[in-house]
Amino acid sequence: MKNHSAIFTIVSNNYLHFARTLLQSAAVHQPEAKRYCVITDVDHEPALALGDEFEIISLGELGLPDGQDFIFQYNILEFNTAVKPWALQHLLKGHQHVIYIDPDIRLYRAPSEVHHLLTAGADIVLTPHLLAPLNDDLLPTELDIRRAGTYNLGFCALRDSKNTHDFLDWWQSKLRHDCVVKVDEGIFVDQSWIDLVPGLFENVAVLRHPGYNVAYWNLGQREFSRHAASDEILVNGQPLVFFHFSGLELQKPQTVSKHQNRFTLKSLTPSVRTLIEDYVRAVIANGADSYGRLEYGFDRYSDGSRISAAERVRFRDNPILRERCGQRPFEHPEIIGLNRAASTPVITDGTRDVITDIPRDIAIEPVDIDPVDQRRLDNIYRALLGRLPEPGAYLHRGRHLKSRMGMLRTLVGVGLSREARATPGWQARLLRFAGAARMTPDSLKRWLIRPLSDAMARLERIWPALAYQSAAGSYQSAMQDRTPPPVANAITNVEGGRPFGINLVGYLRTELGVGEAARSLARACLATNIPFSATEAYFPGHNPQRDDSIIGHAQPTRFAVDLLYVNADQTSLACQQLADEGRPKAAYTIGFWHWEQPEFPTVFHDAFTLVDEVWVASTFVHDAISAVSPVPVFKVPHSLQFDVTPGASREQFGLPADRQLILVMYDFNSYQYRKNPQAAIAAYRLAAQAHPQLALVIKTMNSQQHAVAYRELRDSMRDLEGVFFIDDFLSRQQTWDLQFCCDILLSLHRAEGFGLALAEMMYLGKPVVATNWSANVDFMNVENSMPVRYRLKPLEMDIGAYPAGPLWAEADIAHAAECLGRLASQPDLVRRLGERAMHDVRHQLGPHTVGLLIRQRLEILGRWHPELDPQARAC
Repeated sequence: MKNHSAIFTIVSNNYLHFARTLLQSAAVHQPEAKRYCVITDVDHEPALALGDEFEIISLGELGLPDGQDFIFQYNILEFNTAVKPWALQHLLKGHQHVIYIDPDIRLYRAPSEVHHLLTAGADIVLTPHLLAPLNDDLLPTELDIRRAGTYNLGFCALRDSKNTHDFLDWWQSKLRHDCVVKVDEGIFVDQSWIDLVPGLFENVAVLRHPGYNVAYWNLGQREFSRHAASDEILVNGQPLVFFHFSGLELQKPQTVSKHQNRFTLKSLTPSVRTLIEDYVRAVIANGADSYGRLEYGFDRYSDGSRISAAERVRFRDNPILRERCGQRPFEHPEIIGLNRAASTPVITDGTRDVITDIPRDIAIEPVDIDPVDQRRLDNIYRALLGRLPEPGAYLHRGRHLKSRMGMLRTLVGVGLSREARATPGWQARLLRFAGAARMTPDSLKRWLIRPLSDAMARLERIWPALAYQSAAGSYQSAMQDRTPPPVANAITNVEGGRPFGINLVGYLRTELGVGEAARSLARACLATNIPFSATEAYFPGHNPQRDDSIIGHAQPTRFAVDLLYVNADQTSLACQQLADEGRPKAAYTIGFWHWEQPEFPTVFHDAFTLVDEVWVASTFVHDAISAVSPVPVFKVPHSLQFDVTPGASREQFGLPADRQLILVMYDFNSYQYRKNPQAAIAAYRLAAQAHPQLALVIKTMNSQQHAVAYRELRDSMRDLEGVFFIDDFLSRQQTWDLQFCCDILLSLHRAEGFGLALAEMMYLGKPVVATNWSANVDFMNVENSMPVRYRLKPLEMDIGAYPAGPLWAEADIAHAAECLGRLASQPDLVRRLGERAMHDVRHQLGPHTVGLLIRQRLEILGRWHPELDPQARAC
């Protein structure tokens, strides 16, 4: 006969102190219910020692699917939530009612309302995150709650019934492979799936009792008090049943939860503050220090090496790897390990593989692949498919890479494969790569590739689906290969006495911000007689490559230092490119990286393994990267030196001669949300009401790849007078001429890694109105510009490469409008700020000033590393 009710939670060993606190409270407030803890870990000894507090359930009792694959594919958070429906199904075999509760919850009263609902006929009981609207714009917002899921799955209760088991079967089918954090795709582990349940299944009760699931996300809508007679805690006049201490950090309880910024411990009522303080003491007393130090048993392969997050994702998304591991992935680091997977080209694929075209019944023996050929193939697959080759491809394709025509055949075969053609922008992607690849004959580039590329560029304005798009997953795949390029050969001496130089690798001809930044470094080298060689890095974008201003100054010499002027996410690709060209690894490698958040994400940390040092352009980026960098980080600002074309005029840009022009400029590929033109437009809208002589110039590029965003931008200003759009690629000279023809630069950015356009306008003696935060504060102050007030706000969602969480600035639009109004009405202020801006920037960012920094750094490196002494060899 079934027992009536059970309460359970799920933890790995490092959370046992939370589980103990929860289940101890259950023993007090519902002693008749059996208490269980599912242990999602390898070692059961820590939990077995707590047998008098609860009964443990091992993973082997749950009937999880897919052998070890199910465990391996998920990180600790995902796995602990993924097993929930199997645990519920297991416990319903012996209990009529089963309640699941997250381990970071504490009961303060028996959940009698739940049992009443189940007894009255409900099969499933859920609680929503919110019972009333949020009334501010702090975190979490209602949008955050919607993304995470309407119902909080820190609690759910089920009654044994056919309907319940149908629900669990459905839920298991979703969590078998998709219990992941992909908020941008509408998935948040087990939780977001449950939004569908009230519509899909019968007898679902939504419990709206305010005493359930009280947590940081609803504290603002729930009033705490004490019952006059019993002193029981009341929430909105009803008894508190359980409090969910989600995100509470035991060592920093003053933050209440790491997931919010609405409250601090001091701002809460005394009743809530006491609840939190008592809970922290209880959890610490239950062994937080000892249990919290225990390592997750499924965090390592059977040989003891650690499993990375990227390897779990790669395994989950790659059916070939799963099949090869035979449901025993923990025993096969040589197959899955990112630094070893490509070295064992054995294939056991089903039916026929799209790329390798090798049937399953053809046995393939392991063979050694030339590392250079391996990297060439990796480069092709990353650019065209956004992933590394499957193991069999190294054998099948690798043998063709010794000749130029063989490499071209491989390029065409991969680029025209069914997998490649299934992703948007494949035509432009193939043409772009073929046009940049050195393997492609020059005659083919001239007579076929370039005409087709030009035709594609014209067509994509009509059909945006033809526009270039990076292959899905290209960044992640590019970062997976951590194998360093070949070891450097010896470097022989040449004429003594001259300073050793650098091998500058970057987008040296490409007309975009990071290309101009690389050229500015070259100009600083020229100003201080630092020799450099030049290598054009492969650029995965549409920007023209026609700026030859520094190429003619490069020397045909190989120096001891490589300077890879590409960002962290492209460093691996740049190293691959140099290896493909037969370049030996330099004695010392410097990466020049930009970043626009105050925290440098862990997803980029693998790039540190490819460099000996990192250079950055601003204090803001220096602080972000140096906080986590295992190598030295050195600041080298961009240098500025240019002249405006004589006779440059507004007429050539179609701009009026009788208006005071405010310039807003950005690249859509630099993320419109970060550049925040909407705030700039709002500030202009306010300022123009009182100053009709103002006009707005919006200079953008790469809008064809962001057609919807560009259309929305234009639509938002249809009611505004005096707005002029310039949406085209301008040469650097044309850009400087346009800046010269405008009067004010307005940038209400959320973050900048340097702020090149701001510095260039100041170089020209133009006033700048810009957010007083991030990198631009290195050269902006109240005496040379108009810094705009701001408030900091965590980024609420992933924006391209920028993860949610770190702080970005929200500029004060009213203050920006006030600054524009002052410039519109005070010519003396315009003149004074412009003169001071020109003086400061030309002194601080002059090529000779920056060049001396570079020279001094190279000389210091020469003293630290004798192998970097002035040496070079002819190419």
